[in-house]
Amino acid sequence: MQRFHRRDVLKGLALGGLGLTGIAGLIRRALAAGMESRVRRLQGEVRFNGKTLQVGDTLAAPLEVVAGNQAFAAFNVGRNAYLVRANSRMTVSGPSETGVAVKLAAGRMLAVFEKGQATVSTPTAVAGIRGTGIYVEAEPERSYVCLCYGSAELAAADNDSLREAIATRHHDAPRYISNKGIVPAPVKNHSDDELALLESLVGRVPPFSPWDDGGYSSS
Repeated sequence: MQRFHRRDVLKGLALGGLGLTGIAGLIRRALAAGMESRVRRLQGEVRFNGKTLQVGDTLAAPLEVVAGNQAFAAFNVGRNAYLVRANSRMTVSGPSETGVAVKLAAGRMLAVFEKGQATVSTPTAVAGIRGTGIYVEAEPERSYVCLCYGSAELAAADNDSLREAIATRHHDAPRYISNKGIVPAPVKNHSDDELALLESLVGRVPPFSPWDDGGYSSS
């Protein structure tokens, strides 16, 4: 787990020119922008509701995002932020009485959510979450889910008897989920630097951050 230690976050941010002052500046700018839903980072061919957009263009739910080969996008919808990797397809809807609903039909996605209810689902898994950071990979037969921090109830999509409630602080309980079981998995394919970036887009820092004042809560 060395790649997730705080010193690695600090090193990564420093290499990216985002020291303490830089992070504070990002947060101030995000707050000043009023959390407008926008495309924040973009590479390659990515379509938003079937359209090709540019960094800074506005977004609105319901939203479908399709990322092509060697593409990725980082964006926010309100105070929730997402990073979608290549060859992925996802939708964001809500908020509604049951909260925000995110469906990852294929590919890989990292997301951070404000306090409140949300659901992240794949063809084989469902995660009911509250104020979390979560990384998900959707495969035909199973899904990979890492609750990076926060609390969630995990379940198999087509086997209601398979459920697990978890609460984590720092990538403590990644899981493979299928209709045959929910089993431990390694931490893979996502980083604290990416989580810090997504949280900064919506004016927050992750709870493992050296700048977190204890105010981040999943309740």
